[in-house]
Amino acid sequence: MAANKEAIAIVLDIGPSMNNAPPGEETPLQTAVDAIKMILQRKMFSESKDEVSLVLFGTPTTDNPLADGESYENISIVRPLGVVDFDFLQQVQNDITPSNMSADFIDALVVAMDHLVNATQGKKGFGSKRLILLSDLGGEFGKDQIDTIIAGIKNSGTELNVIGPDIDDDEDDDSEKPGPSGAANGHQKAKTRQQREGEAMLRRILEEVEGECYNFSEALPALSYFQMRQVRPTPWKVQLEVTSDVKIPVCSYIKIKDFKVKSFKKVYAKDEDAAIDTLRTYHKNDEEETEVEKEDIVEGHRYGTTLVPMSEDDKLNMKYKAEKCLKTLGFTKAENIKRHHFMGDNTHYVVADKDDEAAVVALSALINALYETNMAMIVRKVYSAATAPKLGCLMPHIKSSYECLIYVELPFMEDIRQYTFGSLPLKVETQANKKYKPTDAQLEAINELINETDLSQAAEDEDGEKTEALKPKLIFNPYFQRLYQCLQHRALEPHEPLPELSPLIANSLKPPQEVVTRCEAQCDKIKELFKLEVVKKKEDKTGENMFKQKEEEEPSSKKVKLDDDLGGGLAGMTKADVTEVGTVTPVDDFITLINQRDADRFEEASKQMQQRVEQLVTDSFGPQFYGKASDCLKALREQSIKKSEPTLYNNFMKKFKDFLIEKGRRDFWELIVDEKLGLITKTESEDSRVTLEEAKAFTTEEEKKKEASQAPAEGDDAEDLLDQI
Repeated sequence: MAANKEAIAIVLDIGPSMNNAPPGEETPLQTAVDAIKMILQRKMFSESKDEVSLVLFGTPTTDNPLADGESYENISIVRPLGVVDFDFLQQVQNDITPSNMSADFIDALVVAMDHLVNATQGKKGFGSKRLILLSDLGGEFGKDQIDTIIAGIKNSGTELNVIGPDIDDDEDDDSEKPGPSGAANGHQKAKTRQQREGEAMLRRILEEVEGECYNFSEALPALSYFQMRQVRPTPWKVQLEVTSDVKIPVCSYIKIKDFKVKSFKKVYAKDEDAAIDTLRTYHKNDEEETEVEKEDIVEGHRYGTTLVPMSEDDKLNMKYKAEKCLKTLGFTKAENIKRHHFMGDNTHYVVADKDDEAAVVALSALINALYETNMAMIVRKVYSAATAPKLGCLMPHIKSSYECLIYVELPFMEDIRQYTFGSLPLKVETQANKKYKPTDAQLEAINELINETDLSQAAEDEDGEKTEALKPKLIFNPYFQRLYQCLQHRALEPHEPLPELSPLIANSLKPPQEVVTRCEAQCDKIKELFKLEVVKKKEDKTGENMFKQKEEEEPSSKKVKLDDDLGGGLAGMTKADVTEVGTVTPVDDFITLINQRDADRFEEASKQMQQRVEQLVTDSFGPQFYGKASDCLKALREQSIKKSEPTLYNNFMKKFKDFLIEKGRRDFWELIVDEKLGLITKTESEDSRVTLEEAKAFTTEEEKKKEASQAPAEGDDAEDLLDQI
């Protein structure tokens, strides 16, 4: 096993000096506990295998193996070395209480280091050890073992980090000189002489062991971000086959991969420990709902009007068999591979096998040749014999410290979707699009805004030099940060409402302040050049609007009731004459036609409405027009009942069902069944001859199963297949 785990001992001071703070501000102990919780959360949510222990000094009791009644007193190992879990987090949240006892932080470091050495002895996988001390250094300490302690930290390979006060380099300042306390809120207060002496001692230790020191104001913002899950890179070893005679041993590593949060398990809210089992059963569509055993079920695929059963053995035999490979199909210019052709959720770095010197030289020559000629390789990739072949490209990538090939998956012909969008009407100026053409001043304003929002020089590094802001590899996903924040809050406070969004997460969603300041003038300029006005919709002067306006002007006592049935109402009177059911407002046209008091009008309007329903379903791209067609069918059914003409509707539905199945529009038929738009029964209309049983059988699959069992007529298969395509 690779030694990639870390053993960490957190050493926390809970003595009296950690419990003093001005009114209304957090004590150093509260701030330190917050920092510890953040450390544990980072380890837990990143699914880290690192092991952490907690050592408290200043405790009323003593619990450590080095204590002998005289030394190493008031120091307790409250959590031995282990993987972080929610119990550890709750222990830090609830069980750490202030103490009036004081203890030596030097002794506490010795106890923690001894625990790390003993706990990791004989265990595999630990590559490093770390001590994290959280204290304001206000307690007394001994100086007699400093050299021994420094040698022990060096010899054990332990790294020392301190989170607490600022440790400056001024050696000659006195106790009355005010200095920064290191509090997270930035409050300034004078340090005591004991703290000054402790800082001097700790500064010497840090210099000797090359440790790091952070104050709380620096540590808390950095720790508030949760780390991503650490994944050990696993190489995929294969032969890069350039030709049948040229094969280079290479290793492929995932460079970027889409990160997904692990799925959550469902629990019983009243008893979180109760296990929930999922049971799925299959039943026939009959009155008894007979249960069918899982082994008696096979998948069925539709071929025309026939259901073809497909067992697991059939699928296994039909599966394409391929051998693991990375084979070159050819070369092409790099510009021929467009950005929108990139597929997959990851990219790979392909390097030569490090143990094969000839492979390193050969791959380097290939990479440089591709780079110099601006070419890319098109390859066939088969990850293993159990996976399908994929098409991809290998592009050269050369840096000062390394060189490699970048693999990106490419689409097959069937994966490409060609969408055609109309271009903006600006290239060719016509009278119609003249008003849409931007002026030179507008174009210049947009160009200046783009220049001012440039992030390539928007930040400063530690040396004060301009650098890129918001680098993707340094930006944490705010969605995951918020999710983890809510998870840890729900675990620690199960009955409290979720917390507000953390200010640090909210700030990550804002642009840099320097960029915002630079863009203010440009934004004001754009507001002036691109004026936005509220355009009031022009009201058509129709008879209905004129009557309505006149009604509003008259007193309520003089208003005339105008909602009598006048062959479609007032709206029908003011509309233009309707002669047929159109495609724009088919329902309104149908209602208008049947209200024209013509005995033969309903049959004619009904046929036109039927044609419109068929047309809408046929012309629909997917379910695009299904809603409109469903509304038409509802109106036709309601009026057929109202006008006592159920036979016309029932005859149409019997033909329409066959029409839908023939055209491969079974999804619309399912919509008809769900909305109960089937045959009109005797209970709905006295003129109907359809019983409830016949209507129910009509909407079930029984008749369809009988048709599927019959052999299709010659030539039907090809036509059905074309219809489905």
